[in-house]
Amino acid sequence: MDVLIIGSEGFIGSNTVKQFKKQGYNVSTADIVLKVEDNYFMINPEMPNFSDLFRSHSYDVCINATGAANVQFSFNYPHADYTLNTSNVFAILEAIRLYNPTCKFINLSSAAVYGNPVRLPINESAEVKPLSPYGYHKLYSEHICKEFFELYGVPTISLRIFSAYGEGLKKQLFWDLYKKVTASRDVVELFGTGKETRDFIYIKDLVYGMDCIMKKAAFNGGVINVASGIESTIEEAVIHFVKACNTKHRIQFTGNEKKGDPLNWRADITQLTSFGFKNTYSLAEGINNYVKWVQEKKLD
Repeated sequence: MDVLIIGSEGFIGSNTVKQFKKQGYNVSTADIVLKVEDNYFMINPEMPNFSDLFRSHSYDVCINATGAANVQFSFNYPHADYTLNTSNVFAILEAIRLYNPTCKFINLSSAAVYGNPVRLPINESAEVKPLSPYGYHKLYSEHICKEFFELYGVPTISLRIFSAYGEGLKKQLFWDLYKKVTASRDVVELFGTGKETRDFIYIKDLVYGMDCIMKKAAFNGGVINVASGIESTIEEAVIHFVKACNTKHRIQFTGNEKKGDPLNWRADITQLTSFGFKNTYSLAEGINNYVKWVQEKKLD
């Protein structure tokens, strides 16, 4: 199977590349990083030309792992966030429509489209009420995928990814926590109360879920939740993290909410499991692997 991964240098993209190559897929990659490598295409971030990716080669699947995944960034720079998370999706799909119309397109969307759900677990038919520009822009990208399927027959699907984490992630809760733990002697302050909940999914499980979807899902412009289906409190995750770091830091939650952050999440993954997905890594196992990675890399 010929797979093109755009955004191959990022957190999800790079992990997908590694796993798919191990599985024997013929993987081509593309990103804005300047490097020389077989089957790698550099994209000009100022004037991206996605058509060149599809003119000379036909792919069975294209995974779009590009974009910004930072809620606060989207509030401060909404136009940049829209360009990265919405406009680029349209541009990639237009290139596929013109040069490789049978290519299956996987759009990495986000659970941020749901906002604060009325009830848990959240299934794909739940009302979408984004709390941030990021959430809105991911929702727009889903509409674009549906448009290209319904009007042009391009096979598309959008994955509503919940709280993904693991090796390679240099942002969000666990990265911020690592930075604070290494910089602080005693007390680490975090937003919220610690009672907020998330549906964490370890990166290797996420990539496995993507593989199941790629092989078995109907690419009909629809959406699928990608998550563990397990609800965990932020406090529980932080306790696992501090234990994995083998430190005696005291965690103090300030009670202050971050703009755009939901209170509680747990996904209904009935669709995902119907394709053969089974969550493999517990939260403790995933966090242990992540802490081991950051400590070995001695990352700044």
